[in-house]
Amino acid sequence: MMNYLYTCFLFFVSFLSFSQNSDASYIKTVITKSRLHEFSHPVHKLNSTIHFSFDDVNGTQEEYYYKIIHCQIDWTPSNLPVSYYIDGFNNFQINDFENSYGTLANYTHYSFSIPNSDTKITRSGNYLFQILDNDDIIVCERKIIITEDLVRIGVKTSESRDLARLNQKQAVALTVHANKLDVNYPDSEIKTFIFQNGDLELRTPFLKPTFTSNRSYTYRPSKETEFFAGNEFYHFDNNNILSNSRFVARNYRNDNFFHSVLFSKKSRSSDIYKFNPDINGSFLIRNFNGSNNTIEAEYSIVHFSLLNDPEFTDKDIYVYGAFNNFKLVEAYRLKPDSSGKYLSTEIYLKQGFYNYDFVTKKNEITEKNTISGSFSETENRYEALVYFTPLNSIYYQVVGYGAGNSTQQIEN
Repeated sequence: MMNYLYTCFLFFVSFLSFSQNSDASYIKTVITKSRLHEFSHPVHKLNSTIHFSFDDVNGTQEEYYYKIIHCQIDWTPSNLPVSYYIDGFNNFQINDFENSYGTLANYTHYSFSIPNSDTKITRSGNYLFQILDNDDIIVCERKIIITEDLVRIGVKTSESRDLARLNQKQAVALTVHANKLDVNYPDSEIKTFIFQNGDLELRTPFLKPTFTSNRSYTYRPSKETEFFAGNEFYHFDNNNILSNSRFVARNYRNDNFFHSVLFSKKSRSSDIYKFNPDINGSFLIRNFNGSNNTIEAEYSIVHFSLLNDPEFTDKDIYVYGAFNNFKLVEAYRLKPDSSGKYLSTEIYLKQGFYNYDFVTKKNEITEKNTISGSFSETENRYEALVYFTPLNSIYYQVVGYGAGNSTQQIEN
């Protein structure tokens, strides 16, 4: 029965199964990388080479196309003509693809880079990178932010000003030096926000500077710039698909699938903080027995489980991480097992090193600290983006990007 269900999961193609909040069920391991970041990330510099890749686990060498859409600051598509932000062609076929080699799982790996001989992005801004099939159905979509180096940004963390949650939060401060910009009305022409650990949904509102001095803008810690620090991410590594590891209880093969069963977790919200190095929710594909991770890494059904707790009764719980674009959709929701003692789910993932966490959702409110707790000592990466639109401009430039780590620079 399990094999039948997973065959349906992998091979059933339906327009209704896709929404802009999730990828089609057969699209896996979506990565956007450039030299700016070690792992998949949404922010890239203008004129840098962005590598976009994904796997189709149907493995049937379907035709796919990429389409790039310029968006306004709120991520609604802009009215700019394509020629204003792209030199060359849009909606172009992806011709670089390979079938998996020497693997039990059959999949096709697709990749393309921007800029290429057909397409070049000419302006900074917010972009949707869409992957379309031969019927023009969107099967995958990622937010990509293209930045320029027109301002210099300093990012520092400090203790929370919220005394009631002093041990749970971290505050962030910014300094923006805009010597290369002609800013006349900073409150309306400049928009800045901060986000945590690569998740663009885990962000501040647009911020106004605390004070301005000689084209420098200072954003002091405030209620708006405080984040719950959370906890270090869980992790597992199944790069050797038939060997157990510290956080993998067992690996096994069942007919046409490998399985990786992770050790069960329990709520740690009442525990004391324990340092556990992580990669802030990211993931890295790697295969101990292969030389080309893109086509020689196996896929495995990874079994996640969490000890059930009465406090979870009225909440939906999801597995959360960069591997699923930090999205809370049905495919990653935990459900009670037959005994009711554990909540569990099974996710089809490519071999590698993964960070993940469990988050809750109730009445459309997402809570990332119910299960894992929140500790001010937690290591987090904070990133800031600065948008600029001079008076009468028709779009926002992204004029700067900065990042800081909560353990590197502490400001009181």
